[in-house]
Amino acid sequence: MGPIQREHIYQTFTAQSSLMILGMLGLVGWFVASIWSGSGLFASTEALTLFNDASNTWYPFLILVPPILGSVAQLFMKKYSLHVQDFVVITMSVITIPMIMVLYPYVIEGSVGIAFPDLLGWGISFKIDMLGFILLLITSVVWFLVMVYAHQYMKREHHHARFFFFMGLSYAAVLGMGMAGDLFTLFLFFEGLTFASYMLVVHGQTKESFAAGYAFIFMGIMGGLLIFEAMVYLQNYVGSLAFESALAALVPEGNVRYRIMGFLIAGFSVKAGMAPVHVWLTRSHPVAPAPASALLSGVMIKVGAFAVVRVATSFFFPEPGIIYSTLDPVWLTSRNVGLLIIWVGVFTMGYGIFYALIQSNMKRMLAYSSISQMGFIFLGIGVALYLSSYGAMGYAGALYHIFNHGLYKSLLFMVAGSVYLQTHELDMYKLGGLWRKMPLTAGLAFIGSVGIAGVPFFNGFASKSVLHHAIVEAYEYGAPSFQIAEWLFIFISMGTAATLMKFFYLVFLGKLPEKYKKIHPRLRSLHFPMMALAIFILFIGLFPNFLLDYLIIPALLRTSYDPAFIAKYISSLEFFTLKEFSLSALILSGGLFIAVVGLKTRILSYEPPQWLRFEYIIFYPVNLVLLALSTIIYGKESGLHRQELKKLEVKGNFKVGVLERITLTTTAFNQRFENTIISGDSVIFLSMMIVITGFFLLF
Repeated sequence: MGPIQREHIYQTFTAQSSLMILGMLGLVGWFVASIWSGSGLFASTEALTLFNDASNTWYPFLILVPPILGSVAQLFMKKYSLHVQDFVVITMSVITIPMIMVLYPYVIEGSVGIAFPDLLGWGISFKIDMLGFILLLITSVVWFLVMVYAHQYMKREHHHARFFFFMGLSYAAVLGMGMAGDLFTLFLFFEGLTFASYMLVVHGQTKESFAAGYAFIFMGIMGGLLIFEAMVYLQNYVGSLAFESALAALVPEGNVRYRIMGFLIAGFSVKAGMAPVHVWLTRSHPVAPAPASALLSGVMIKVGAFAVVRVATSFFFPEPGIIYSTLDPVWLTSRNVGLLIIWVGVFTMGYGIFYALIQSNMKRMLAYSSISQMGFIFLGIGVALYLSSYGAMGYAGALYHIFNHGLYKSLLFMVAGSVYLQTHELDMYKLGGLWRKMPLTAGLAFIGSVGIAGVPFFNGFASKSVLHHAIVEAYEYGAPSFQIAEWLFIFISMGTAATLMKFFYLVFLGKLPEKYKKIHPRLRSLHFPMMALAIFILFIGLFPNFLLDYLIIPALLRTSYDPAFIAKYISSLEFFTLKEFSLSALILSGGLFIAVVGLKTRILSYEPPQWLRFEYIIFYPVNLVLLALSTIIYGKESGLHRQELKKLEVKGNFKVGVLERITLTTTAFNQRFENTIISGDSVIFLSMMIVITGFFLLF
């Protein structure tokens, strides 16, 4: 293929992708206008004739068809050009957007779904309600935009068809989780997502990719096993895995409900990237292609948080429509678990942002930032559980932040990928001044950065305001100790702002290195999805009540929260007030101070020692015990390898006992693979899961 043909194909796809994105923006605009005005298609469900019976329809299966069909088509289109292959898979992904949007009038009034009670033993079911609709909507929009971005980016990668094949399967798995009507169906798609997205992590086929993939798949499987244990308990004590209140059956059984909830939260937290089960995330992002990173952080880790919200508010909340006092014993389970989740969320927020601040690698910095942002989301989930019937603000903040984080973090990973395509460099300290060469990318990076930092009139400002209200309510209606959590919330938010200030300054401001003065990037198809995400960030920032009024509050009204509380404190929530602006100014000022002082004193380039690594701290005491035990018993012989021990047996004409052989072999293995064990996330994670499982089984 000659250069003229390549240029023609490039221009054709750029034009097609721009038209498809404009069409998608038109669809979203029509969707917004319809529900905002209450006229047109969404005036009532009578305007649609898609379903004869909305509560028993095959429509969820139809939503799964386009991504699966598009991924399978990749396997039979290798003889065609990349342009044709990509056009097919991108078209299939955009089809799901209107298919999901037309569900709105049905989910606003109830749900859409179908059940097969005898299938696969436990039965499977699909049920799309407003909570699931929110996940489907953000997933479909972000996934389509990443697909368009991936066309340009993946030209530099091998195994193009394989990447899009597993990308399509991952998409179908996420959609399936959003539509799951019971825990077994959710579990099946959760496991499918684990195995499909594993192939995205190891796509580079390097040593680092396979190491990251091993941690990813191992932790995913362990998380799945914990969920499976919870399923067995539920089936045994409740007799059903449907997303319905299980308190009537579980409360008389004592602490069994805590075991079930602990297994579920621990299992789904793996996918969410919560500390301390986060280590796969920081290893996967740097080695995965930028489109995969955008999806891992923008969408896939959100399904873990979504699943926690789903199971907690379904199994451990009372039946919707019955209003209980916040002190009623029926809320005891959620209050106790919520108390723990709040502090785990705060720890995750702080841990993630500390390591994000000191990173030099762009993608690793964004990965640690995602861990911190998941801490914000789990803080909201914790408040949603802890405050019982008054926890609606935490629920709203968690959902709002899930939606917002999917937008700005996907954009920032796309920015990192665009910078890498031009410079082949991810070290921020080796970049600088790129706004002169990449002004459009710099502008989009600025929008994503101020979005995550919580600047007024950008989307992150709205969700962080709701989360701040939630933690304030936690100490007003709950324990005064949560005042400390609010202070930490503000301080960590300063760290978030400082992280993105550091990122933008080091990459786009300052002096342009000599070797980058010759680059001349042009408008490419990968810029259009980035611009679309920036538009969404700006729209939500300018109209923060839209998501709240038309998506989040309808989801709240389907739960057991007090509707009077929702009407008084959430429906009338105002964002553009002097109090909110003052708090934002405080956070941004603190972030600027941290960034300036940190860069000038080089604190933000601090490399923590090996012993400060989370994995090292967890496993090192075990390692010391093994070494001390073998040294005390065998002295210098403890350093012998197994092969050397065998030679010694033959030469000395004596036999070593079974116990001695086990101890010496363990010691030799430990000494040979000490560094691997210390940094082996799978061993640490497995040990932690054994301890957690044992704790729940005993107590």
